[in-house]
Amino acid sequence: MKQIFLSFLLMSITIISFANERKNKSLIFENEVIQHTISFDDNKMIPSIYCKQTGTDLLLKESGIPWFEFVINRQLVNSLQPVWKYLKHEEKKLDNGGKEIILQIEGLKHLKGLIIEIHKQYFPSSPLTREMLYLKSQGNKTFTLNKYNGKLHFVFPQYAFADQNLSNRLLETRIATYAQEILPDYQTGYTWDQRKQSQVNNLAYCHMFAPDSLEYTMQADSIVLTKGPFQTIEMNGYTLFTAYEHASQDTRRGFQGMYQPTSTKEQFSNDAAQGVSGVNDLEATDQSLWFIGMETNKKKNHLEVSVKVIRGGYLENEKIDTKHPYETVWTAFAFYQNPVTTQEVIHQYLMEQITSHKPARIPHYYYNTWGMQRTSSDLRGVFTEDRIKEEIGYAAGLGVDLFVMDDGWEVAQGVWTPNERLSNGIKSLVEEIKRNGMIPGIWLSPMGISAQAERYKAHPEWVIRDRNGNPIKGQWDQPVFDFVSDFYDVFVEDCKKLIDQGIRFFKWDAINSFPSSLAGLRHGDETYTAQERKDRYDYLFPFYVTRAMRELREYNPEVLVEIDLTEPQRCMIGLMALQEGKFFWMNNGASGYGDYSTYRTKSMRTIVNRYAGLLPAGIFTFAVYPHNSHPFYAQRYNVNTSLIAGRGFWGDLKLMREDQRQMVYSTVSKSKRVLPHIYSLPTQVQGRIGSSPEIYTCINPDNAYGQVIAFSGSALAYNNRVTVNVKHFLGVLNHAYSLSGNTLNIPFQFAMPDDSREVFILSNDGTGISILSSSGWIDNIQLCSKSLLITMGSDSKFTIQIPSGYTGIKINGEQTNLETHNGFQLIHYTAKSSQTIEITWQ
Repeated sequence: MKQIFLSFLLMSITIISFANERKNKSLIFENEVIQHTISFDDNKMIPSIYCKQTGTDLLLKESGIPWFEFVINRQLVNSLQPVWKYLKHEEKKLDNGGKEIILQIEGLKHLKGLIIEIHKQYFPSSPLTREMLYLKSQGNKTFTLNKYNGKLHFVFPQYAFADQNLSNRLLETRIATYAQEILPDYQTGYTWDQRKQSQVNNLAYCHMFAPDSLEYTMQADSIVLTKGPFQTIEMNGYTLFTAYEHASQDTRRGFQGMYQPTSTKEQFSNDAAQGVSGVNDLEATDQSLWFIGMETNKKKNHLEVSVKVIRGGYLENEKIDTKHPYETVWTAFAFYQNPVTTQEVIHQYLMEQITSHKPARIPHYYYNTWGMQRTSSDLRGVFTEDRIKEEIGYAAGLGVDLFVMDDGWEVAQGVWTPNERLSNGIKSLVEEIKRNGMIPGIWLSPMGISAQAERYKAHPEWVIRDRNGNPIKGQWDQPVFDFVSDFYDVFVEDCKKLIDQGIRFFKWDAINSFPSSLAGLRHGDETYTAQERKDRYDYLFPFYVTRAMRELREYNPEVLVEIDLTEPQRCMIGLMALQEGKFFWMNNGASGYGDYSTYRTKSMRTIVNRYAGLLPAGIFTFAVYPHNSHPFYAQRYNVNTSLIAGRGFWGDLKLMREDQRQMVYSTVSKSKRVLPHIYSLPTQVQGRIGSSPEIYTCINPDNAYGQVIAFSGSALAYNNRVTVNVKHFLGVLNHAYSLSGNTLNIPFQFAMPDDSREVFILSNDGTGISILSSSGWIDNIQLCSKSLLITMGSDSKFTIQIPSGYTGIKINGEQTNLETHNGFQLIHYTAKSSQTIEITWQ
């Protein structure tokens, strides 16, 4: 990734005190790119942002725009009122290389006892900062949050960016629109559309969440409110990026039967695909899913940009006391100039800066038992100790790092203990997984609860109900518990017990949008309407899920949670969960279980293709079938899809022959050689799904490690060219190639429709040795301190470049003729398929 502006590693914080310490004090936070100053002149709080590269202040001085604004005890409060006093601040280093400053300000006069705690995060050489705000109480003081003119009113942060443009281009980017058209301007009236005739999935929708964007032209006195979570504005000489970290679906598409539009008069849906059932009079519109907005107000000489609560952010008279602080979402701001792109900023933000949990970004190849279970007529009964142990062995044979035990291990939903089929509990399976060198993972449905469970009977107050008092039915026709309640603590304890038994990975499934309007829990009592309680529940739900993920990580730093987003109504889609984990994005896409063809895996790849340049491939997991079944023989195509992202397999591995499992192992092993060097880098995507060609390239510009995975919808010859660091280039596995200057030429030949090729680029780790070309494909290259081993996959002529300082060069123990060129020694050699060539030197 390009360094943004500068490339130093300094970050600092300075406090400057002036003569009158009570009234005049400033805090300066800075790195190599930006300087943030917060002044407390006359007991007001005024932020400023200084760009070191251009030497300009980005914020308009004396704008009259407060940094924060909300209503406390029925009084409008903002940062420009002379009622704030600097109390203290502290710094802490983050595991992602950043620094967090925690600033505490105490209220004066009528706000005495109120503490504002602002968290700000900075990162080396980056213009991006994150910030969030807590409201706390000290002593026995109690405060209340209130509405303003009958509406929720909480604004943080808010800035006035100086700008003289007559107009500004604003781009809103969404990530959570379910079943989006691939062609945004598709016209259904142009021709007959067979999709209207049935509810089957297809590649036009792919049964997935998808990105969407809206563009606005802002002129004087115009106001735009966007849902995002991303927004960019073209300013005078730079781009301003804004994001916030919450979660919700963009529209209600998918709630009321697959792909059917919903009207504003609908009651809560009865979705056959999800099994969500229940009747409510609660609002069911797209607006009911919109909780936070980014508002931009264009003025003559500046732009006012703010993040504000839209729905559910708090209840009227919600208390703030010592036991009940109030917290906002995290937001992110960045500014940058060419050649830095928004895609680079977002990639670094989501891969590195949003999380301090390193395991959340380290890639693992994993296996999930659900695909195997779906091949059985008894999809949960097949989950026995002997059968799973058998599958553990097969999965290890694929090169899998992480083994996930899916639904079927538990007694029942909500009873997270092993059932009678696992007479030795999960301990025996966990030990077997570890013995095979894999990480033990397990499936849970956090909210699901069996009606026969003792917990269900003991806690009717947690059961989400419809307007008639009947339990809402969630996934698989099970009742569901309210997560914004004391049940949260019970569930976290369930997970900790599993961690104590060796579990290090959780797959949390069926986290849906349920209409919880229960009273007396943590989102409102009977004094509020059912709609108010439901809105508060929806707003708080991502906080609680993410908090649970964080609590488990703090309990054991090796633990990682992924959130399943494979169905409509999955309300955790957004940025908040990425603070701690990652997303399992799709189950089947355009086809059903057991589809071993290229059709299914093509829809899996749609995730990476459509989110290219927006969401990093490293946050996605999904599973493909690694089988090579008749008549498809699509193993290579399917496995290659998993190499670019997802990195998951499932299915009945017993159906595979040993040589087929070995083929997957060979490919995965080669991928693992380059993966540590590229997983945090953006993937460059060429071509849409099904294109000829469709290529995914990821190469480390520093050390030359990389991979190129290519597909083609038709038979095609295509010479692909990529740039590599020739100084560090060693060679290429799995494809013929030639190096010309810093350009690597890869002559792809796709022999049939839906064909695939994979290329693994290795580094010489600074030795200067390079295999400049090979007319055939190389199966393995091993560079040792005084030798180079090359195993051919096919007959080949190749050229090797060795620095002139290497002496006594031999091939297979014999002297060889050397050609001298530009300070290097060149070897030209012809080898046969499967032959291993050993080149040695002194």
